[in-house]
Amino acid sequence: MPEAVRVAVFWAAMVLFAVHLGLALAGAGIPLITSLVGLSKVKRLKIFTDKFGQQAATFALLGGVWVFLVLVAAFAALRFLAPAKAPYYLGLPFPLAAVAGTVLAGAFAFLAYRGSWQRLKAQKPLHGAIGLTTTLLLWAALYVGLAAARPLVLALPPATDPSFLLPPGNSLVWRLFALGLPLSLGLAGTFTGAWLVWRRDRDDFGRDYYNFTMRLSARVGFVGHVLSLVAMGWLGLALLPLAGELTTRLAVSLGLYGTGVLITLVCLGFIMPQENALRHKVLLVAAFFGSLLALAGLCAGLTGLVVPGLAGSILP
Repeated sequence: MPEAVRVAVFWAAMVLFAVHLGLALAGAGIPLITSLVGLSKVKRLKIFTDKFGQQAATFALLGGVWVFLVLVAAFAALRFLAPAKAPYYLGLPFPLAAVAGTVLAGAFAFLAYRGSWQRLKAQKPLHGAIGLTTTLLLWAALYVGLAAARPLVLALPPATDPSFLLPPGNSLVWRLFALGLPLSLGLAGTFTGAWLVWRRDRDDFGRDYYNFTMRLSARVGFVGHVLSLVAMGWLGLALLPLAGELTTRLAVSLGLYGTGVLITLVCLGFIMPQENALRHKVLLVAAFFGSLLALAGLCAGLTGLVVPGLAGSILP
């Protein structure tokens, strides 16, 4: 295969992976955000926060269903296309029990959260507790996925007991998980902001509603991405020994990550104080694509450093 084709295939794979990972992380963070927003005591904002919660949760539901189907398809393909690798995620009883258990528990909790919206409309603390539980379960699924990947990356035997859930203290699993949490919140903000723009003409809830919710999404996204930079710094310290000489692959990945984060923060930072945020809705779209660009660069960089065998023959 020509080198140019290999490069194109690699980056196409990274973009597709980033889109689905972004959907998963955003969907995990949205219940926490909508739960906290729903607890607002400001009467004039209650109608806005309730509509925002339902709108954001609907997006998370649609995205979550798609990611769940893709995940099931990927596991099925793994069983048939790479049977030697399948035990690292599909081994019985572990790690499959932990992987499937946390994913299904998070999915059922989310369905309960979204499905009980009207029934628990007057019991916001209870409804919020269900949303918080949903996010914690989905974050637990992220952690289990990272922990299950560790033996595969290190070429260790597949896990056969729950001990894989407690990797050594110096493992990258902890730092990757610490990065995933603020990323989940940041992507929840940028993805929800883009969804608001997409649904603007279909769900016309008025200019005041969109001005409020677009500023809210921008603030959530901004705070989440700033916190993710702190976690990225902690992860970067551990990756320095693996980086060695700056390769073209790593330089491109870092450039995409830095450019994406810069675009995201500049756009969100501009929108946050705007009284008429709706007028600048194109910046929410730009922030969404910026966050995807950063995530694709991050995934490519981690692939080259943590799993060099996967990408080393694709990029120079």
